[in-house]
Amino acid sequence: MKLALYNTNPAWGGGERWFLDAASALEARGHEVVRIGSPGTPLFDRWGREVCTVRDALRAPGAALPDLVLANSGREVRTALRTLSRSAQTRIVLRRGIDRPLRDNWVRRRSWRRLSGILVNSDATGRTVREALPWFPGDRIRRIYNPVTLEARPRRTDSSAFDIGAVARLVRQKGIDVLLEALARTETTPAWRLTIAGDGAERGALEEQAARLGLADRVEFRGHLDDVARFYAGLDLLVVPSRYEGFGFVAVEGALAGLPVIASRASSLPEVVADGTTGRLVPPEDPSALAAAIEAVAGNVDLAGRYGQAGRERARRAFSADRVYTELEAFLGEAARWLPVRDSHGA
Repeated sequence: MKLALYNTNPAWGGGERWFLDAASALEARGHEVVRIGSPGTPLFDRWGREVCTVRDALRAPGAALPDLVLANSGREVRTALRTLSRSAQTRIVLRRGIDRPLRDNWVRRRSWRRLSGILVNSDATGRTVREALPWFPGDRIRRIYNPVTLEARPRRTDSSAFDIGAVARLVRQKGIDVLLEALARTETTPAWRLTIAGDGAERGALEEQAARLGLADRVEFRGHLDDVARFYAGLDLLVVPSRYEGFGFVAVEGALAGLPVIASRASSLPEVVADGTTGRLVPPEDPSALAAAIEAVAGNVDLAGRYGQAGRERARRAFSADRVYTELEAFLGEAARWLPVRDSHGA
């Protein structure tokens, strides 16, 4: 099967990581993969010489068209539709990778009726799509989790502090401000230290917040890390305090590293963290609840160990690359045979 993976997002995030890895995985399974990007974007640069523009992929004279285009956004769906000739038999699937509200407007309906299917990366995102677009057939919306791999390193045990970590872009969505407020409210937690990996527009404001709360000497902003496995190996607890999520790569990575994970009960995170089994879930934007959960885990070494072990076993089962790419390959094969929704369901 000839597949085109189409992503022109100007930023780098979990979705771009997914497209980068999926292209290689599908190629390794014997498919011809065309990578469509936009010059100057992070994914375009990482794809290197193999990447092309949408016109080169879908309108090049004499070139065989792909059987299916997997698009990252509604904008790319519309561009692909404009670029393909009306007689083209290429199917289009949208990948929806974030649980955010959708509006059922005429622009979206006009283009999404020409999709063969929608791929979502969590049940939460699938529910959002179904509720917003009741006319889109539910059997054409398929949930396939993101694959997550991590070469976990032996945990470091030479620290006298209880090491808490967070890995996130420093933007409001990720809730690092809530984590700082929660730590300022802890009373019974052993001597703790927080290390934050990642960077972003709110770094300065978060550093000021830590100082204002009297936490500056216990919080380190580490910036971007290349070796995240080494970072996890130095932690006792991972916190994911997001207000909403696309998937929650970090929560799965923490579980694979054998860490207990405390996360917000938001978007897809309850599908990643089993409350009371692999960690704790708390309401988003609730620093008091987050503080209580941190104290409960930090004050019980046996409990933290049980959470970490259960989380690793669950993550290996649910998010293995082999399982995920087998499901993805099967879905894309089905979608390539389906007619567009408007032609098969009268939507």
